[in-house]
Amino acid sequence: MQKDVVRLKQSLMILVLFLCLCKTSDAYALANDPLLPNADIIIDVGHGGIDSGALHGKYQEKDMNLAISKKTYKLLKKKGYRVIINRTEDYALSEDNKWSFGGRHRKDLAQRSGLANTIKPKMMLSMHINWSRKSDRRGPLVIYQNQSDSILLAQLLQESLNRVYGMEEKPVLGKKYYVLRHTKCPAVIVELGFISNKADRKLLNDSHHQAKLAKAISTAIEQYFAMIHPN
Repeated sequence: MQKDVVRLKQSLMILVLFLCLCKTSDAYALANDPLLPNADIIIDVGHGGIDSGALHGKYQEKDMNLAISKKTYKLLKKKGYRVIINRTEDYALSEDNKWSFGGRHRKDLAQRSGLANTIKPKMMLSMHINWSRKSDRRGPLVIYQNQSDSILLAQLLQESLNRVYGMEEKPVLGKKYYVLRHTKCPAVIVELGFISNKADRKLLNDSHHQAKLAKAISTAIEQYFAMIHPN
């Protein structure tokens, strides 16, 4: 039975990715296809495969992103939300992109926003780990679109994550980020801490802390839906 469920989930993701491989115009035309899953939330797991993201010694951002994203996915599903996670293993999403132009990095980003624009969820969380030349810089940072729902989502997430770290950071506008500029639904980039900071790095690799972050994110999302989508 469990193997059948896994196969079904894999088949569904293959279908979704296939639609994203279509030309952009075709992908949007198929957005109302009854075979497409409905989603409240897409969890965009940053980096993967050849793209490690930020690095510090043996630690790689892509691995932290995946571990925390999986915990967040499970918690949100348990709360009854319809959630899609765009990778569950270590691979680059650019490998699935046969429909857009550009190099590997651009194809990776286009695949992420293309999936969201095809599925049309109520929000997208792009999960990342931060890096700074200043090794004393630490804590969470949420980056938002210039759009009211994204701003509200970022504020709620920032406040919830601040409580985990005991900090008072403010969310910031992300003008330059491809995923934020090209994703049509409310979207935010969630920087969960700094891999360049010793204290953060230790926490981000700790399963108990990862669970705290997942809980903080789910709490903020519950608040957001209660305000924006009360029914």
